[in-house]
Amino acid sequence: MRSLSASVLILLVALVPGAASAQTTAPAAVSVGVPPSLAASPQQAPAAGTQQAISDAVKKWHIGMEGGIALDPELINIGAFGELGPVFSNSVTFRPGLYFSFGELTTEFGVDLDFTYTIAGSGDPNAFHPYIGGGFNFALSHKGFEAPPSEDNSGDSGSSGSSGSSGTSGTSGTSGDSSTSQDRFDFSDTSFDTGLNFIAGARRQKMFFELKATAYGVANVRLLVGFRF
Repeated sequence: MRSLSASVLILLVALVPGAASAQTTAPAAVSVGVPPSLAASPQQAPAAGTQQAISDAVKKWHIGMEGGIALDPELINIGAFGELGPVFSNSVTFRPGLYFSFGELTTEFGVDLDFTYTIAGSGDPNAFHPYIGGGFNFALSHKGFEAPPSEDNSGDSGSSGSSGSSGTSGTSGTSGDSSTSQDRFDFSDTSFDTGLNFIAGARRQKMFFELKATAYGVANVRLLVGFRF
């Protein structure tokens, strides 16, 4: 009987450690691999950061583009602007902008510092909301042209030809046919003008249509269409 009890005890001691180890063994961790196409490379991180910074700046300063035509003189106008506000009131915003205009003779680069006041209307966001405004205009302008040949040169050419001197007539003829031209983008000879802007327009969400008249400036009237990003 004692030998049987000792055999059972030895058997239990041999089985218990195996059972305990089987119950306490944790399951192996399963690792899931990330496809190489989805893993971000170190070279893409700076580009993504720059793109995010540009996007944040555009949203913060409400940057937009505008374009249209100018009258008196006739010019094509393109530009960029930002909107800051509200200023002093929920209906008032400050809108600085840069623009470039070019036409047949005139080239202009200018800066607008405008304030706009939105007139209270319906609360429908899809409706057009009228606004008025005003501000200051600073512009550099240049007029390019071709000067016709002077009458004095042509007269000298004729008199030289009648004198019978071939060398003199050839030189005078060349000077009579020559013309003086100026480069359109040569701002060495420019004029600086300041003016006052008077604005009337209507905006719908991020788009607006605007009439801008400038007193004492280069272009008197501008018809513009703009979009804010």
